[in-house]
Amino acid sequence: MQPTRLLAERIASASYASLPDSARTVAKQALLDFIGVALAGVNEPLTRILRDEARAEGGHAQASVLGTGERASTIQAALINGAAGHAHDYDDVHNAMSGHPTVPVAPVVLALGEHLQANGEALIAAFAAGVDVECILGRYAGPAHYARGWHNTGTLGTFGAAAAGSVLLELDAARTDQALGIAGTRAAGLKSQFGTMCKPLHAGHAAATGLQSANLAARDFTSCPDILEAPQGFMDTQAESASIERFQQAMMVPSYTQDICFKYHAACYLTHSAIEATRALAAGNRFRPGDITAIDVHVDKGHLRVCNIPEPRTGLEAKFSLRLTTAMALTGLDTASITLFDDALTREPDLLRYRDLVTVHAHETPRPETVVSIRTADGHAYEEAVNVAIPLRDLDVQWTKLEAKFLTLAVPVLGSDRAARVIDLLRDLERLEDATALTELLTS
Repeated sequence: MQPTRLLAERIASASYASLPDSARTVAKQALLDFIGVALAGVNEPLTRILRDEARAEGGHAQASVLGTGERASTIQAALINGAAGHAHDYDDVHNAMSGHPTVPVAPVVLALGEHLQANGEALIAAFAAGVDVECILGRYAGPAHYARGWHNTGTLGTFGAAAAGSVLLELDAARTDQALGIAGTRAAGLKSQFGTMCKPLHAGHAAATGLQSANLAARDFTSCPDILEAPQGFMDTQAESASIERFQQAMMVPSYTQDICFKYHAACYLTHSAIEATRALAAGNRFRPGDITAIDVHVDKGHLRVCNIPEPRTGLEAKFSLRLTTAMALTGLDTASITLFDDALTREPDLLRYRDLVTVHAHETPRPETVVSIRTADGHAYEEAVNVAIPLRDLDVQWTKLEAKFLTLAVPVLGSDRAARVIDLLRDLERLEDATALTELLTS
């Protein structure tokens, strides 16, 4: 087996025509969703720092920094836009990669696509190829890579970004193999950084590093040709449960893009099932919050090392607190609001009172649902189980939900007229002749 070479051949053969209709549609939806969350994140402190750094570095004006009038090199734009897209932790996820698939890939598609004046079909093909690579590698690596502390969005996302760049640059399999090798030796991101500015940086770094890896390969920069399977290569050093059998099975799946899951709460995805379960209990029962004596949240044990900050002190930490987000859902706060998650939120006395009623437990045996149990002073107990990690198959409904989310995020930056035009353009993205027609709408 030569997994790196086989993956490179798959990337080099990627095309719009080979994608199922569902993957084409979800690719367009994912790009729309990314643009919305990136526009909302462009003025966050971490993004402002990266924009200041890019201006200090200087560089050719090749691509747009979304939501601004600024232009930068393609690599700088990918870094900034990628970090902005993850600043609110409001971007999509995928079970196969155990991470955020769009945020490392879309910045490459937009920045390099703008620079090359690529058409809409090329943008969709490149995006889907990048997502495929992340998901195949997620299956290949297995759960130990993430469990050990690696942030898949940063590590696997670097490969996905390199794949997207390789497709847009029309690299052959040999050069794509080199791009994967260059990306693999630079892929990084640690989960210990969750709740800090570095988590969004992982996404931007993956996008920029993957793009540069493809650029270097196009210039015949060399690397080892078997970065995935080599002794002391990526899987050998970072994924102790890596399995060639799982890689083979993953390669048999024609497309992964259609299985992207979108977020409708502006917090870590692993809190969403608890939020939904708590909301359902509050809406479907007659108890009052003041009657509650205890709240138990049972989750997969992996959640405990990701989103179980017991007493968050900042808005960023709040996004990674099952206790606080459960309390927010119980008290009817709008967890879809990106402005809600600020430092002051973590000091609200009423919210803290309910947070302190929440106890988080690991399931005794593995199960995908989060189970929320609420006990009240009169001795009653209420329970709800929810698993949000199931892709929505009604893509018309998904369009409606994502357009509403996009307008909420984009209108404050673009205005209602331009935001509506972006939606129309993304719905018919395959008809786009030049990516600059899209990126011109995304500057303020």
